[in-house]
Amino acid sequence: MTRSARRALGAALLAVFLGALDLTVIATILPSMVTDLRINAADVDRYVWIVNSYLLAYIVAIPVVGRLSDLLGRTRAFQGSLVLFLTGSLFCALASDLPSMIAGRAIQGAGGGALLPVTMAMVGDMLPPGRRAAALGLVGAIDTLGWVMGPLWGAMLVEIAPGQEPWRWVFFVNIPLAIASALAIGRAAPARRQAARNWLTQLDIPGALLLAGTLLALNLGLSAGGELGAATGGARALGGSRNPVAGLVVPLLVVSVLLGALMIWRQRHSPWPLLPVRLFHDRQFTAAIVANFLVGASLIVAMVDIPVITSLLVDADDVSRVAALMLAPFTVLIAALSLAGGRITSQIGFRRTATIGLLLVAAGYGALWFGLRNGELLGMVPGLLLAGAGFGLVFAPIGATAIDAAPDADRGIAAAMTLVFRLLGMTIGISALTAIAVRRLQGLVGNLDAIEQTPNETTAEFLARQTTLLYEIVLPVSLQVARETFLLAGAIALIGLIPIAAFTAQRVHPDRS
Repeated sequence: MTRSARRALGAALLAVFLGALDLTVIATILPSMVTDLRINAADVDRYVWIVNSYLLAYIVAIPVVGRLSDLLGRTRAFQGSLVLFLTGSLFCALASDLPSMIAGRAIQGAGGGALLPVTMAMVGDMLPPGRRAAALGLVGAIDTLGWVMGPLWGAMLVEIAPGQEPWRWVFFVNIPLAIASALAIGRAAPARRQAARNWLTQLDIPGALLLAGTLLALNLGLSAGGELGAATGGARALGGSRNPVAGLVVPLLVVSVLLGALMIWRQRHSPWPLLPVRLFHDRQFTAAIVANFLVGASLIVAMVDIPVITSLLVDADDVSRVAALMLAPFTVLIAALSLAGGRITSQIGFRRTATIGLLLVAAGYGALWFGLRNGELLGMVPGLLLAGAGFGLVFAPIGATAIDAAPDADRGIAAAMTLVFRLLGMTIGISALTAIAVRRLQGLVGNLDAIEQTPNETTAEFLARQTTLLYEIVLPVSLQVARETFLLAGAIALIGLIPIAAFTAQRVHPDRS
């Protein structure tokens, strides 16, 4: 590899790392963002879209921009993706309310998601076939390291950044780094000009729109909650408001099914499909994709719930730091055992490694349920260690099974689809589990009377009464719902054992035998 190629790859890996960081950086700063943006803390089904908008845009961008880079060239596609990413980062840094933050996160996610497939394609262009596998593995490792380190990165920046709302620096810091990466790519990797005369006809725009519409309708339908807390005199017990689309749950889900069916039909008949459905004809590939979807749905629960629980139990000024410390054993073990997972898989096989990993995840969530029974943060550490170890172990065998099941010519898209479906599991999982949690919380607090200040009550007395309600009633109920969510996440991990059972102990595709 030439010096310029090494520089280009280094700049591309930096950009991939930034995009992956921002997948999960929200985890430890979300409670502070909710407060500073004056978002009602009870409207969890609304502000979960700060997470979901990034995930959805990230998912759609992976196949779309991957194909676009084939048509317009890697450098142009890469720099365009970075422009999107830094534009979204600027929107987020300057956001003044929930809608502007969601819009910024969607723009940022589109750019961040696009960086991964373009970088993988650049590796394919720069390296001979014999060296591509190791380099692609490095790209995947950098991506995994980024989203694993995201919560710690967010907490660290909040601790050292100046100002009243230091979480904004999490987004500001992306801008100079993205600009530096774009300039480095432009100098080191000249644009690869391709025949782009009819590039629009070779880009499956209807398929992309159908994919985006399916995911948007599905997640809106799943996450739409009702009112949180009973109403009295115009107020609500927990201050929650009705979700604007709460009455459209069934129509949204029906629309998502119809759009999804059209998308599948389109992918089967398009000459340039975004997602090659032919890969699903292989039983091993399908099993790996389903398993990775379930892993994503289970994984996102810990990434989101731990900071929320922390915000309930510690002072507001300490939330980001304590949440990062709580997530540290979880994320560090994911990173460490992701690296070790490949070696373990080679020794005991795909199925056994993945099975052990999912059993550890389920045991970890069970330990989280038990450890939180007294409302103590340290009680969750054993569960986080177990779950982190399990998730770390399961990534390598699932990814290897999917890639090994694909023909040589499709290994790159197979790797990308494995990532897409894990992210899809994360976004659908957080939407569905948030809706379940909101409805469960509503069932537990729905009979509470809304607190209103009486004529003879001072403001201090009124606030003291609100605090008493929070700590004596609402806090225990909220922790109960969080514990139940952990059990659901553990159950999802156990369901993942079903597709894992279809894995062979070891598999070599006929094309490579």
